[in-house]
Amino acid sequence: MSVNDILIGIAFGISSGTIIGYYVSKYRVKTSTKPVQIKQPQIKPQTISAEESKTAKQELKTLLLEKDLLSNAITRVFELEVQGQVTKEERDSLVKKYKDRLQEVDKKLDDIELIIEVSELEHLRNELVTLLTRKIEEVDKKLEKALVRLDTQKLRGPIQVQEKIAAQQTTTSTPKVEKKSQRVLESSVDRELRQYREEILKALEKLEQIELEEG
Repeated sequence: MSVNDILIGIAFGISSGTIIGYYVSKYRVKTSTKPVQIKQPQIKPQTISAEESKTAKQELKTLLLEKDLLSNAITRVFELEVQGQVTKEERDSLVKKYKDRLQEVDKKLDDIELIIEVSELEHLRNELVTLLTRKIEEVDKKLEKALVRLDTQKLRGPIQVQEKIAAQQTTTSTPKVEKKSQRVLESSVDRELRQYREEILKALEKLEQIELEEG
């Protein structure tokens, strides 16, 4: 064997190894890739306890009733003056008394409504966090399984391409039969994603409704 034959053999071996290494690295399963860690929102402890929130709502009803009664009382005083049953001085005294009390009620209402608002928003936030966390976990599990199948598909890719080309070559001589267009059916993946979106949107709509009511 001559020196030229040896050099040609070495060159052929190096080139073959390079080509094989390229395809192996291209289609191998990437097990060393680390998933990106995303910090998820956590459930926060309630600033307002459930008992405090319940008490505040009961007091809110009482204050709203008292405010309505005071407003009616002021209106009634003016009616009595027109009917001649109270004097102007008595009217002014009663109206001032009721208006002073009405201001106190309004101040208490502001405080009570703030407590209820904080309680409702905290509760809604934790509901959203729970919902989103559960859905993210479900999606992550499905994504992990899908990635495994994708890596397996990449390994089978070159073989499947060759099989498809061979199948196409064998069927080129056969006449094509036109198929009637079929109704596109919703896949299980699309259906699950749609359900996830609907649940999240419902929770967001609930939050938006609260904001509109407060506005």
